Amino acid sequence: CGMGLNGRLKALFFDLDGTLVEDGDSIQQALTIACQVLQSRWPELDINELAICYRQVSDMAWGDYDQHLRHLVAPEAMLAAIWRTTLSRWQLHDPLIERNAAEAYWQHRLNHCRPYSDVFPLLQSLANQFHLCLLTNGAPAMQRAKADATGLPSFFHHIFVGGEFARGKPDVAIFEAALAAAQCSPWQAAHIGDSLVHDIAGARNAGILSIWLNRKGLSSSEALPPPDCEIETLHDLLPSLERFSASRQY
Repeated sequence: CGMGLNGRLKALFFDLDGTLVEDGDSIQQALTIACQVLQSRWPELDINELAICYRQVSDMAWGDYDQHLRHLVAPEAMLAAIWRTTLSRWQLHDPLIERNAAEAYWQHRLNHCRPYSDVFPLLQSLANQFHLCLLTNGAPAMQRAKADATGLPSFFHHIFVGGEFARGKPDVAIFEAALAAAQCSPWQAAHIGDSLVHDIAGARNAGILSIWLNRKGLSSSEALPPPDCEIETLHDLLPSLERFSASRQY
């Protein structure tokens, strides 16, 4: 793969959600739209209560992806399953409305999935310097569709999705697949992500330089291994890499 930083770092791996793509607002908006679809069928439903319940069910379902969602392929089917469980709290069930709510939610998410403003300038500057891989957890069809909607894939040599492996980040398998694709040793790669649990711990477990993109100004947990580098925006990435590379013993 291509050489970068005086031949030391060769590959850069990036997380997707919260790192390259900001979708917090679109999630809330999509949820409101989907709740309105359901309320048109059941006017007695309170949208706020419905949204709170959906978030609880969604967190549970995605938290145990293998048990609840891995067997479903299409994003709409996964989201409809979450709505079905949500509505069961009120003893309500209508497959067509659940599907309509799922489709409304998903289409809004895709239409409003936007990279952060610092993403494209950085990726354009990295293109000829490093082998770039995208490493994201989640359902393959869903994550690849989100990436496609943003125009990000053209910058990456490879895209790896946690749902295509037995386990996603922080398991080392997805990092090892990226290293193999980039034909790099762990010490020749860095991983940039916003999650201390999935990205930082995962990269460290794989022996890869871990760079925490702390966009929200959070404090790192003392219970976790600290990241090798911490940056607030992607504008800080290249200067941080060069400083770290100059001081790192290979």
